[in-house]
Amino acid sequence: MIKGIGDSLNVLRQSQTLAAGNAGPALPSQVASKRQPAISRHRLASYGRWARTAREQHGISASQVALQALQQADTLLGQLKAQLQTALSATHGAAQEDSLTQAEQLRGQLTRIRPEYQGRALLDHQLNLLSPSRAAAPHVFGFKSVDLTSPKQRDENILIQLGKQSLQLLLPAGKDRQALNATLAPALASLGLSIDSSSGEAIFKALGPTWARLQEGVLMMGEGQRLPAGELRNIRLEERYGWQDPREWQLQPGAELKQSLAKIIKTRQKVTTQIQEILASHAVLLAKAQASTASAQPQLDLQQLHKFMQPQPFAYQMTSLMAQGNTNRDQVTALLG
Repeated sequence: MIKGIGDSLNVLRQSQTLAAGNAGPALPSQVASKRQPAISRHRLASYGRWARTAREQHGISASQVALQALQQADTLLGQLKAQLQTALSATHGAAQEDSLTQAEQLRGQLTRIRPEYQGRALLDHQLNLLSPSRAAAPHVFGFKSVDLTSPKQRDENILIQLGKQSLQLLLPAGKDRQALNATLAPALASLGLSIDSSSGEAIFKALGPTWARLQEGVLMMGEGQRLPAGELRNIRLEERYGWQDPREWQLQPGAELKQSLAKIIKTRQKVTTQIQEILASHAVLLAKAQASTASAQPQLDLQQLHKFMQPQPFAYQMTSLMAQGNTNRDQVTALLG
């Protein structure tokens, strides 16, 4: 069905291209060489309906893939919760170690859940459901052994290269972190990065496409104060995980194990809410489809059956023929006589 819808979408795009091409003036020779058969209005309307159907069908298919991934995550979170509860209540070290080993394996499976549909991610690294109106959570990180917002006594020119993009700027001397942050923020925005130094250190944020480029490497060069001088050097990243990210949970014996259990429970509640959200949207679509079928097709069937359920079907048919022929009873009687 989706293949057929895709064909209709292609025809619709071609028809729109033809319509756009015919809008401007053209030479007679060009008109003769490029003349195409006109597509009727009702066919364009039909292609439009197929296009809307295609979008709805792809939306449903994407939500089904996301639902399956969320249900898998919900199952793994439930098992992970059980393993941590067992580890916390274990009376000897061997049982606790075994539970935490299994918990680590479950966490690994959770981090590998990355559902996609037609190249578009459906869940982010914090198990948030994505949609055209709901963006992924940014990746938070810092540059290892590099503090771009540290105050210095001399000006420093720095060069940052990210993929094919490069940025050169001056970090002035005698400025505090807040002032340096104000200098860096608009410049880094051109690379797709944002900066926050309110915690006392420079913390950066990047969305998915920029984060993928950062993974390939970021090169920097300075004048020996904040950055090494001489040549561009690859700067390592230190990602900072949010509490909803499975990679942040501490699954080692200690006081933080209870905190990790609480984070797992809250994350599972979020996943359950998202599952209910998808199921509710599916229920709305199903009810809409049933209502459309109930309001249209049975009425048409009843109208067809009505004329055959009259007390005198032959008289009904004759009346219809008379109406179609624009004749009255006397004229029909004269013809039959």
